[in-house]
This record gives sequence, C-alpha cells and structure tokens, in this order.
Amino acid sequence: MAGDAASLKLVKVCFAVNPPAEQAIRPWECFFVVGNSSKLGNWDPDGALELTRRSSTDPSSEWVGSITGTTLEFNEPLRFRYFTGYYLESAKKFRIISRWESWVSPRTVIPTIEASSSSVCREHVIDEFGTNGGRQQLSEGWLQNAEHNEILLRIHGDALKFYSTRHAQRTYRIHVSPFDLQRRESSHDDEDSQSGSGLPKLPSFSHTDVAILSNSDPTFHDQHHYGEIFQNNNSYFVFRTHTVAFEFLAFRIEFFTDSTLEVSCAKSSHVMKESTRLPERVAVAYCLPSSMQHSFGKVVVPVLGRQQKPIGQITMDYLLVKGLTGLTEPLKMDVSFCHHWKKRRTLEVGHRGSGNSYTKFAAARENTIHSLNNAAQNGADFVEFDVQLTKDRTAVIFHDFHVLVSVAKRSSSLLLEPGKPYVPAVVELHQMAIKDLKLNQLHLLHLDHYQHDSPDNCRKGSVKVSAEDHEGVEHRPFPTLIEAFMNINPETGFNIEVKYPMMMKNGCHECENYFERNEYIDVILSDVLNHAGSRRIVFSSFDPDICTLISLKQNRYPVLFLCVGATTRYVPFLDERSSTSMTAVNFAAGTQLLGVNFHSEDLLRDAAPLHRANKLGLVSFVWGDDLDSQKNIEYFKDLLVDGLIYDRIGEVSKRQNVFTVEREAKNALFKNKTPAPSLSPSRSSSIDGGAGVPQGTPLRPPSPLRSFES
Repeated sequence: MAGDAASLKLVKVCFAVNPPAEQAIRPWECFFVVGNSSKLGNWDPDGALELTRRSSTDPSSEWVGSITGTTLEFNEPLRFRYFTGYYLESAKKFRIISRWESWVSPRTVIPTIEASSSSVCREHVIDEFGTNGGRQQLSEGWLQNAEHNEILLRIHGDALKFYSTRHAQRTYRIHVSPFDLQRRESSHDDEDSQSGSGLPKLPSFSHTDVAILSNSDPTFHDQHHYGEIFQNNNSYFVFRTHTVAFEFLAFRIEFFTDSTLEVSCAKSSHVMKESTRLPERVAVAYCLPSSMQHSFGKVVVPVLGRQQKPIGQITMDYLLVKGLTGLTEPLKMDVSFCHHWKKRRTLEVGHRGSGNSYTKFAAARENTIHSLNNAAQNGADFVEFDVQLTKDRTAVIFHDFHVLVSVAKRSSSLLLEPGKPYVPAVVELHQMAIKDLKLNQLHLLHLDHYQHDSPDNCRKGSVKVSAEDHEGVEHRPFPTLIEAFMNINPETGFNIEVKYPMMMKNGCHECENYFERNEYIDVILSDVLNHAGSRRIVFSSFDPDICTLISLKQNRYPVLFLCVGATTRYVPFLDERSSTSMTAVNFAAGTQLLGVNFHSEDLLRDAAPLHRANKLGLVSFVWGDDLDSQKNIEYFKDLLVDGLIYDRIGEVSKRQNVFTVEREAKNALFKNKTPAPSLSPSRSSSIDGGAGVPQGTPLRPPSPLRSFES
C-alpha cells in the first residue's frame, strides 16, 4: 500500500522562460512549451502548453506555466523545448510557430529526483529562450498544415519605372503592408463605412518582415516604419508574410522620400541644409489577389501619386509556399537536423553514386541502385543523386530532364507492297521530357541520353539509358526514391538534389510547362519523411525557390543551395541569386538554409565566398569537374570545406565511411573501457579524455554549434 501511495504522489513541474534581450518577443506572440509528456503534447506543437506572463504590467517579466502528474507518470526523464507563436484566424483559429529551440538534444529534467524532497520541481529555475548548456540555437517555424501559407514578394533588378524624369530621379524607401480584403482595416480608414460585424477578432495574416540580400546582413528583420531605401539594379528585397487566407490577401506598397532629397533634385546647384522632417509618403501601389493567380509568377502594378494618378509601375516576383500534404503523421518537435552539423573531417560524397556515366566514364550506370551501392561500398560518406517526378507523379532518380526515345518509322512502300521481303524499320530518336512519361514507360521504352551526339560528350556515339534484358534490377535506370531508401546501406547518407527546370540567361528554359512547385515538392518530401528512418539526409537544389519550399515545408532535414556562380563552362541561370557565389551565400543566410554547395570553378578563382559563408556560420560543400583532380580535392580539404562531391569515389585510394569509423571507435571505446577504482573521486577513463579510443584514431576538438551528426 505504501508503494502504491508513493507512485500516486503528485509532482508539479514548473516552467519559466525569458526571451533573450537582443530578440524581444513581439506584442502579439506568446511562449509555449512542448515535450514528451501528454501534458506537453507528446512533441506535437498543437498540444503544447501555453505559458502566461508573470506580470501583465511588466513586459520584461518571464513567462510561466506548470503541469502536474503522479510520480508514475514522471518516472522517465521529461524532455521539452520552448517556442514562441501567435494565432491567425480564417474559418478557424491557427497557431503559428515563430521561433523554436531546435538543438538535437532538448532540455531534460527528472521530476521524481528533483522533487524528491518536495512536491514541486524547477520551482526557482528560469530558462533563457534559445540557450541551454552554453549553446544558443533558435530556428524559425515551418508551415504546419495545408491552410498555413507563406507568401514572398521579391523586388530587384530594374523594378521601378516612372513616367517622368522628376519622379525617376528621386530615391525611394519601400514599405510593404498586408491587408485582408474581407475586412475593414483600422477605424480611421473611411473607405468602407460598413460596421464589419461578425468578423474574426484575430487577423488572417502576420506582419511583413524584410530581408535585404544586397546588404551585409541578409537576414529577415522588421521593416522600418518608413521602409528601406531601394535602388534599381543594386538592391534585392524579399518581403514575407504568413497567411491562412491567401485568396483574400492583398499588399499595399508605400513609397517614401526624404524631404531633403526632393529639394536637392529641384535645386541641385545649391547646397541645402539637412532637414529634420520625417520621410513622407509620396506614392502607393496595390497588389491584389487577382494579380497572383498562381503559386509563382511576376506582377506589374501601377504606382499612384498623391493625386491617385499613375506615375509609374513596380515589378515584383511572388512565391506562394503552401503547407505540406501527404504525410502519414504530422511533423513533431522531438528532433531537428535543419541547423545541426557536426564539424569533422571533410565528408566525401559520391556524385550520382559512382560518377557521371553518360557523358564521362564510370564503373556503373549513374543514378542506379548498383551505382549508389558501389559508392557506399567504396567508402562514400554520402551519395548524391538527382530526383524528379514522372508523369504519374512518382519520384525517380535521374539527372536529365529529357531522354531520346527510339521510335520505329515504317516505310510507306511496305504498306503499298505487302509481298516484298521484310525490311527492318528505320529507327528515329525523339526527345521527350521525363515529366511526360509514366514510370512503366520509362522502364519499357528504348531510351538514349539526350546528349549522345554532343561535342562535349566524352563517350561519342549512342549512349544507351535503357538497361539490357540480362541486367539485374539494381543496374536499371529510374529507380524510385523509395527503392533507394530500401536498398542502400543505411549508414550512407543521402544528398538529394531536387531537380526543377530554370530559365537560362540565353533565353532558353530547361523544361517548360513543369509541375506546380508545391505539389512537386510535396511528393518528394512525403517519400523522404515517410521512409527515411534514421538515415542522414541533406537536400540541395539549383533553384533557390525550391530550396525555400523545402526549408519551409518541414523541420527535419537541412538544405544546401546549389550554386553555379561565375562560369565559362555552363550557360548560367537567369536568377540573380545564383549568378554569383557571394549572392548565393547571402540568400542561404537570409533564408536560414544550412549552407551553400559551391561550384569548384568559381572557388578556385576566388575563395572569398567560402570565407564569408564561414563567417555567417554556413556549411560549405563543393561540386564540379575540377574535383576529378586529386590536387584540387586536397586544396579544398585544406580550406576545411565540409563536403566534396566528385566522381568515382574510392577508386583511386581506399577509404571508409566516416560514420562507420566513428561507430566502430565508439563501440571499441565502451568495450575496452575498464571501470575506475571505487575509491577514486575522478574517472581517469572519461570519454572526453579519449580513453579506449583505438590507436591511430584522431581526437576531434569540441563540435561547433552547427553540426549534423546522427
């Protein structure tokens, strides 16, 4: 009976948290705590405990809350994280995550021990949001459901055009504000005299913040009340807003000028004293939902002057990111690797498995199960491969957007004279897009590589894509992404390059009329999240918007921005964000990606982008044909890049998967470890001291904050 009473003893666990001084919580945000208890949502943010401010009159006071349970309920360690969030409302109320503590290991407490002498645990503990054990890490939230959307507006290039020289010569500040067309705005606006009765109390959209990719600090921040100075062909602005009612979301773009600038334009020959007057609004533009009918595009809207007459126009790109669909269970907050990278020796990644086989020489057909497994057996830490969708929306592994399909052409003379002896049909090759062929067609048709006659192709003549009849399944092209998860050594990481066609600077498009971006990414992400298990995953893409979608739709795996940069080997992409490696670094930092996958050609010319990436805490990978040279591989290793992607891995010199080496060393450490004498106050064979590490195994310094382990 006494044991039963002890197990039913009630324990109160207290939570208290303060925001960091440099990142104050916004007035509309609240603190929440989520964890591995049913009272904390079992890591589901929808079931998290909402905290309250200890003092409603003191904005600097901590946020507090508590849960109560029996000692039986709290028998296991209680693990938890804090996050900030706010509510939006359309047809129903939605909780939006602003920022959350995303270390791999969450906060931990053992209530039955800490509350052994009293019934209250953590009564006087106040945590600092984002800091635990001397480590700091906060990540932005992701899109949690299908109704939760993020809209991005990009203003760059020659975006502003004015009809008169007087207006064109001014310097403008741009400020963007969202509003819901269903609702009357603040009470001082008299455009709509309706009472607005029955409208929700909460907004359907968030505030709009801005990232200026052309600045030294490219991260998102609150807009200045009078906006930021924009200069044509020099500035790159990205505005973002969360919404749960995109179909009713509109934007007001306001233009401000400093009064001193106006006087200088009118009387440029005179030196005027600096005015203390605040900037004034001189023009406005409205971007309505009817202008954004798709999830991606470009809009041109008129700029209206003080007299509500058009004085110019502004061009903007827009991107609608929708919440992920197709998961077998919702994403939770128990673990995240999005910004977790363990600094170790340079990882070596097998390019398309064992290497490019269609335009170069390789031991196995590229992007097949055999090629990927061959690279894994040769000691690759990761294997890199390309993923795209077939017509029936199956994620397959293949590099190119097109193939050549063999079509037998029948001679008309054979039809007219059936008595003639048989003449073999003439075979013609027709180019078709992978997106226009179903998976079974890709397996049945006779296919050739679309560049089989290209002068850049090292393998002259026909290069067959289709497998021969005698080849096993593992040698055949177009394995599905799910098959890769099922058949590749689980200790080998996957660098999944998500293919998406882009516009080139020469005016050509890689593959027009492609899948809608959100639906496309949802299929690939669902396959990964439903089948990845414990495998290490890193996504990458040349399309910066695809990188954005992947990072916003899930909270589990990191993303690298694949960059071509300045090049003489390839036709560059039109997108300004990939035109230089330095711009790519700013984009990755502003979008909170893990890092950048640089092109070797550009870094061999100038390593400054790599140094800037290091300064911003980004992970750096390198890809390119220059890595066919062992000399260049060693050069980049000396620069301490985090990963190298190259062909024919492990064929020149034998190597072993670094994760296998670490696992075996760890097992040997604990196997050979001898217990310390019971009378000794210290343990001489500690892990930090390296006792039990096999001879020749180098000791590594402490891991930095950015890491990606297991």
